[in-house]
Amino acid sequence: MRIVKIALTILGSAVFAALLSVTVYIMVCGCIGKTASIFGYSVLKVVSGSMEPSIHEGDYIYIKRTDTDSLKAGDIISFYSQDDSIKGEINTHRISEVLSDGTFVTKGDANKIEDSVTVQKVSIIGKYYGKLRFFKWLGSFASTKKLLILLVIIPTVCMAVYEVKTIAEIKIYSNREEALKAAEEEKEKLMREAVEKEVQRLKMQENEKKEANSFESGKDNEG
Repeated sequence: MRIVKIALTILGSAVFAALLSVTVYIMVCGCIGKTASIFGYSVLKVVSGSMEPSIHEGDYIYIKRTDTDSLKAGDIISFYSQDDSIKGEINTHRISEVLSDGTFVTKGDANKIEDSVTVQKVSIIGKYYGKLRFFKWLGSFASTKKLLILLVIIPTVCMAVYEVKTIAEIKIYSNREEALKAAEEEKEKLMREAVEKEVQRLKMQENEKKEANSFESGKDNEG
C-alpha cells in the first residue's frame, strides 16, 4: 500500500505540473495576443466587446478547426482579418451570410453594420464552441503579470514541498524495509542457532545413553 501511495503522489504531482503548464501557456498566449493550441483546440482571449452580449471582452474562448463547407449563417468563427485597420489580427464574429463564391460576411453582435471585408476560407482559424470561464476567473484576481508570477512561484514551491515529502517518504519506507529485513534475518539466525543447539543436545543425550549402555554391558561381563 505504501508503494501505491507513493506512486499516486508522484502521479498527482505530474498531473498537477501538466495542468499548471497548460494554464501558464494559455495565460501567456492571451497576454501577447497569440493563439494557444491544445489537443486540436485553439484558445483565444477576446480583446474587444464587438460580440457583446454573447461574448464579453476578457473572455477566454475555445475554437476548433472545422470543415469550412459546413459553416452557415449564425455560426461564430475566429479568423485572421483582412480589414486594413486590423489586418492580420484575430477577429471573432458571427457569420451573417454565406456568399456564392464561398466567402463569408461577418458581423459582431454588438456592431450595427457588417464587416466591410468578407472572410476567405483560408483565413478561418476555427468555429467557436464555448468559453473557458476558469481563466477569466483567474484573471479577475490580479494584473496579468502578477497572476503569472503567482501561477509560477506558488505552484513551484508547492511542487518542491511535494517532492521533498515524497523523497522523505521513500527514504523512510526504504529504512523501514531494511529494518524489517534485518529483523527477519536476525530471527532466522536465532532459529538456526536454536536448532543447532537442540541437535547438539540430542547428540549429547545419545552419546550419554550409549556410554551408559556400554557401562552396563561391561558390568554384566564382569559378573
